[in-house]
Amino acid sequence: MSDHPAYSPDLATSDFHLFPELNCLGGQGFQKNEEIQTNVKAHLASLTETFFEEGIGNLVHWYDICPILQGGYVEK
Repeated sequence: MSDHPAYSPDLATSDFHLFPELNCLGGQGFQKNEEIQTNVKAHLASLTETFFEEGIGNLVHWYDICPILQGGYVEK
């Protein structure tokens, strides 16, 4: 068993590298869910492999910090 919480809001996926990237879709009017899905998929497909590698690297950094702080709040 781990001595730190199984869930930490500091590691929430909403804080992940990917979600700010989707801001480019903001302000667009979508009539159907399918339109949103098509646009999100197209945008994600346009991102380079390096973009995703950097995102995973960032998660490792925060994962390492969380146990040190014993589940405490992590500021960016």
